[in-house]
Amino acid sequence: MIQYPFHNAWIKWKMNDQPYQLRKNKTDICTFEVTKTEDPVKTYKEELLNNARMIREYYPGKFDVLYSGGVDSEVVLRVFNELKIKHNTIIVRYNDDYNYKEIECALEFVKSYNIPYKIIDFNLEKFYQNEAYDLFVKSSCIRAGRLPHIKFCADFCDNIPIMGEGDIYWRRTLGSDYTQKSDWKFIMSEASHNCNMYLNSLGRENVCDFFEFTPNVIKSYNQLPIIKMLLNDQIPNKISNWSSKWLIHKEIWPDLKKRVKLIGYEKNNEPGTTPAFITELQTVIENKIGPGSDYWYTLEELNRII
Repeated sequence: MIQYPFHNAWIKWKMNDQPYQLRKNKTDICTFEVTKTEDPVKTYKEELLNNARMIREYYPGKFDVLYSGGVDSEVVLRVFNELKIKHNTIIVRYNDDYNYKEIECALEFVKSYNIPYKIIDFNLEKFYQNEAYDLFVKSSCIRAGRLPHIKFCADFCDNIPIMGEGDIYWRRTLGSDYTQKSDWKFIMSEASHNCNMYLNSLGRENVCDFFEFTPNVIKSYNQLPIIKMLLNDQIPNKISNWSSKWLIHKEIWPDLKKRVKLIGYEKNNEPGTTPAFITELQTVIENKIGPGSDYWYTLEELNRII
């Protein structure tokens, strides 16, 4: 019998109604089973700290925190560092400067806080040439750009990997059209759970989806004044909450450096630029198993289920 993950997760997934199976076909349907909780909600920072405390409580082993230099992974590292939870900090540096901007941010932060770290040099292009397709077949990962993350957690981490995925994502349904008021919807995506899904299938303890470890992180985030304004369409020209991540977390940590939202493959190109060797594999993946399942919720709908 397949068991649910190692901690008493409030959010669980099924593939075709079978717990923790991996996607194999376009017709497979991933669904999420959510347990509603009534725990009092504290401030967003307090809930982030509580998240890490609960992770420490559930997992007695050692942790490897994967730090990309982006805002999400820095939040995770700041929380672990603030609580003095022992861990190894791992920074992966791609060949040919694909992620040099994020590496600069990562090194500046760990050095300023005297956090011991380990750099792993990784040939991104060679990985996509020789390993990525086979790892896709094993993991059923539906996003080609996430395959390196799975590689890092599975092969580079000797201990329990901690990664800043499961980050809270709100999107405006009318996009950039501000001629009329729009709904905003919270997106629960199969893609953001792929690393967690694969490692669970291997029997590997992991917290790849740090921001979803407890539902109160999401609840407290939604109570932030800037998020309330965003969801009420009061900040023009915003199509999602991603571009506000730095501002939100700077309220908690004033020394958080401003940075452009990157995906780690840009080199000197525009933010969000993906190399051809990744986009080509993405086409192959979607042709074989489809784009995956996404579920969109208004704030009212989300509050009913969590």
